[in-house]
Amino acid sequence: MPRNSLPDVGRKIKLLRTEKQLTLEQLAAMSSVSKSMLSQIERGRTNPTLAILWTLTKSLDIDISDLLNSDQDAEDVSPKIELVKAHQLPEIQSADGKCTLKILGPIDLVTKTEWYDMVMTGGGVLDSEGHANGTKEHLTLLEGELSIRTGSEEIILTAGDTARYDADIPHYIENKAKKTARALMVVLTP
Repeated sequence: MPRNSLPDVGRKIKLLRTEKQLTLEQLAAMSSVSKSMLSQIERGRTNPTLAILWTLTKSLDIDISDLLNSDQDAEDVSPKIELVKAHQLPEIQSADGKCTLKILGPIDLVTKTEWYDMVMTGGGVLDSEGHANGTKEHLTLLEGELSIRTGSEEIILTAGDTARYDADIPHYIENKAKKTARALMVVLTP
């Protein structure tokens, strides 16, 4: 499998499930992912979200990077440049559906460093509980205007501004304007 092609996560999930002697029903109960969704994933009929993958890996007691690594032969030489096409990047939606975070960072760094291309339509809010102790977010606004609140402090960013703030407390990013805003977000966890 070429390095830039999608890993066959459905096949890997099915192999892991059968190795652990779990039925679809049992894995569905353990993971809170429906049996029909699991079946579609295993048959390659749907691509699971990052949240579903995360839940399944925790239920199967494996690292998410193990699931997403390709099945290259040990003799294959890795290319010096890894290409990830735009359609291969997973996305996360905010609860209100007005903010999309395209995951730009590699999955093997997710516990320490994450970075996102964030697009938020007018009226959108990204409401975050505090992350792990010591976590910092760095948000660089590329287009539009955004408001960031942490605790009792609020600031307004305009295009070109960067905000760095503690993310181990509840924090909010809001687009109070009508125009869509776009930003790059980096999350660093100690």
